[in-house]
Amino acid sequence: MEKFMLMFSSICVWSAIVLVLLRILSASGVRLGKNSVISGILADKSLKGGFEVSKKELAAVFGLAVLFRFIIFIIGIFAIYIFRDKEFTFKDMLDVYLQWDANNYQRIAIGGYKYYAPDGDYTTLVFFPLYPWLIRLFTIVFQDERVSGIILSGLMYAGACCYMYKLMAIDYNKSTAVRALIYISVFPHALFFGVMMNESTLLFTAAATLYYIRKHDWVKVGIFGALAALSRMAGLLMAIPAAVEWLEYYGILDKIGKKQFAEVWRLFYRKGLWIFLMLAGLGIYLWCNYYVTGNFFTFLEYQEKYWSNDLVYFGKSIGLIFNNAVNETKFTRFAIWIPEACSIIFAVVMLFYGLRRQRNMYSAFIIAYLIVNTSMGWPLSVARYMTCAIPLFMALSDFSERHKWTEPVITSSMAVTMGVYYVAYFLSKQVL
Repeated sequence: MEKFMLMFSSICVWSAIVLVLLRILSASGVRLGKNSVISGILADKSLKGGFEVSKKELAAVFGLAVLFRFIIFIIGIFAIYIFRDKEFTFKDMLDVYLQWDANNYQRIAIGGYKYYAPDGDYTTLVFFPLYPWLIRLFTIVFQDERVSGIILSGLMYAGACCYMYKLMAIDYNKSTAVRALIYISVFPHALFFGVMMNESTLLFTAAATLYYIRKHDWVKVGIFGALAALSRMAGLLMAIPAAVEWLEYYGILDKIGKKQFAEVWRLFYRKGLWIFLMLAGLGIYLWCNYYVTGNFFTFLEYQEKYWSNDLVYFGKSIGLIFNNAVNETKFTRFAIWIPEACSIIFAVVMLFYGLRRQRNMYSAFIIAYLIVNTSMGWPLSVARYMTCAIPLFMALSDFSERHKWTEPVITSSMAVTMGVYYVAYFLSKQVL
């Protein structure tokens, strides 16, 4: 199984890379001929749409998103009281949220990266700082890191829904946009949008960056891209859709072919140069490493030492996931490995489905996002990471718009599964 999936995933991903590169070259001004195969690859099968978004609609999206997270929070309280066989105070209930990475975000929020150092190692350096810094800011008002973290996650999720709705309003109709919000909200691991984890922070910054890329507002692309890079390493990948859209929208390769170098230079320093601002987010994180340990890359040492996460070829990691989904113990198979295998299948299927139905910037982002998040020696959280892969849910909504009978099947199956994993999370199971 492991060797087969290594080979199969490699074929799928590298084929997608070639296809997307051909589409980007064509859209940027390179003439690729009129061969029937090439024409088929370059064909545009997107649903033409677009609609105006009013402030009232955005307020409704934000309010409904907050209400949804509040309802899910109340359901979580019920789950805690029903399935944990003892009496709980409100403080005890909040302590349930301090699971897995949440402990480290609380430690950073309380005292920074030097606050916690088991055996002299500042292990919290593995975690990016934007989310815990915001928790610390919220704690000025709410006086509790747990409360602050939960509220912050809910608000970031609601803000992300607004940006995603505006993003889809540019190219899709209203029903497709609404359905995409539903799908990303009930995805099995979307439970992390309402707990003390940084998924919502990455979702918000990524949605905002994609929106401003699509609007060609390059200053805001750089600012929100830098915030995404300060949220998680994968946030730096926002530079890829930005670069693709810059190449295509301004026909950069066509201008180079026509030797319009002065125009290309003007577009670079006035528009494209802002994309490099994203490096500031990563730079701040690396500086935190240096400030604490004197080494910009200490986090890589800790990743390998404490989380067994050295960098590996993505195909090897995917092979390991599918092998464990078949051969591991029943508990870890159903809690970790099968969901991860399913999320990879979902990502690859939607990637190929969207190749001719989505803008190339989205396909390029998904390829890079899939590779980066499956290039770890011990990939425990791939399913959770896919919650922030916004173009996947856009493609899924596009699919169900074309095949409307699938909508209730998709929504109900994902919502039920999320409920199961939500309860498992509050039972301290390894839902990572």
